[in-house]
Amino acid sequence: MSASDMQAVVAMIDAETAFILNQEPEEARKLREGRLDDKAGAYGQYFGTWDIAAGMLRDCSMYALYPLLRLARQQRSDLNIAAMADEMLPPYTNYLGYSGFPTLERLGDALRPVLREATPEEADALLSAYLRYANRLYCWVYHYFPWNLGENFRYPDDAGSRAADADAARAAAAIVDGFSPSDTFITLSWQPLGVSVRAWLAVDQNPELCRDLLEALPFTVLQEHPMVTGESMFAWTPLTTTAPVHVTEEIRFAPIGRLRFSQRTGQKLVVQYGATKETIRAPLLGGVVDEDKTKLPAVGRAVWDATYASKELIWLTVARA
Repeated sequence: MSASDMQAVVAMIDAETAFILNQEPEEARKLREGRLDDKAGAYGQYFGTWDIAAGMLRDCSMYALYPLLRLARQQRSDLNIAAMADEMLPPYTNYLGYSGFPTLERLGDALRPVLREATPEEADALLSAYLRYANRLYCWVYHYFPWNLGENFRYPDDAGSRAADADAARAAAAIVDGFSPSDTFITLSWQPLGVSVRAWLAVDQNPELCRDLLEALPFTVLQEHPMVTGESMFAWTPLTTTAPVHVTEEIRFAPIGRLRFSQRTGQKLVVQYGATKETIRAPLLGGVVDEDKTKLPAVGRAVWDATYASKELIWLTVARA
């Protein structure tokens, strides 16, 4: 394969990513509306197909493609990235191609042969492009998933639970940020909400990560809300950073206004607007300035409603201040 062949594959993947940046892919729409040509699913139902495909796509991007990119960038002589991709990717792409995502499968089929003859730099370009596409595709699948089925699976709404939630809110409000703001600022703006805030970046704690973010600015992406973490928002960014992370923070002990960046779960920028419960640690990215933190709860609630039920599109623009 020639260098032009490699470039052609990267260009093809990038074109597909660009096509779905601002609009839901027709493939994803057909799946959620039950219009798959092959009618994948048992006994005439397609919810199982939708549910399993969503989980498989998440795992493909986060736990197959991203680890491959990290390892490829290490350029270790004891690793054969192409052989690993041949082993790891087809189980995902073949199944997902059957379950409504033939473009993902087609792009993977085009990528793997050229990856076998790629230089380290070409392998980086190929895997980065494919990761960006998979992340963007999953963003749309995540947004339109019927999360409000959760109304049928709620914890008991008793006095003890309400008291615990109130205690968590008070505790979150009382957390003091242990990191001093830097003099490097960005803005985060949400439309159509018409809200904008300023935030500082943790350029002293995680300089390489902050550098990669700054170099990617500006960008506009769909804002989403997690289903597990608590009162925070995340957005899949166009980054493919594998920057070293020097400082992390346990999510439940982070202050309101904290910015995090999740490399391993989709290259997501996270904004915390209230109480959280998750015990995992996440990379420190920065924080919303004190005078703008009061704007965050209303944004967070609007994003929750959009992700959980209404499916309104709320767009986050991140730019240098």
